[in-house]
Amino acid sequence: MVLSSVLVFGWACEIIWYHLCYGSRFQVTYLYNDTDIIELRIIADNGRFCGTANVYVGMGELSNVAECLRGFPNDSSDTREVTLGAFGQKFAGGAVRLRLYCTDLAGHTTAEIPIEADYATSEVAETATVFAKFEPAALDDFLKELPELENRLSGDATLAII
Repeated sequence: MVLSSVLVFGWACEIIWYHLCYGSRFQVTYLYNDTDIIELRIIADNGRFCGTANVYVGMGELSNVAECLRGFPNDSSDTREVTLGAFGQKFAGGAVRLRLYCTDLAGHTTAEIPIEADYATSEVAETATVFAKFEPAALDDFLKELPELENRLSGDATLAII
């Protein structure tokens, strides 16, 4: 009993340390590129639940994503959705969908983030769906960083989660 309690306590301390160091976030990190694609690691973490996937995007796609999401929310009924990578077993890498919407008439914003890992080692991919609240000003900062990641081919872009 004592050994299992120590193991559970150690695991819980590791999770707490991780969240204290890194915090809740939606983060896009550059991993690799060639002439046509960029490989990214995407982490979605709301402090209670998290998921990660490596995805492939075409050159110019991060700038298109930033343009699509810019100005969100226009009003309380505004909804935006973008996908990075491709869902399904027929495609290389994983996928992440980012669906932004308002939860009320006051314009409080939330992201629904389904994540699917690569099918490389099995017939079934690991999946997670993370729901995360964020401030529109934090989204504006993230959307400035995203095209820069693509231009520099290094670094990361982070959306702070509340």
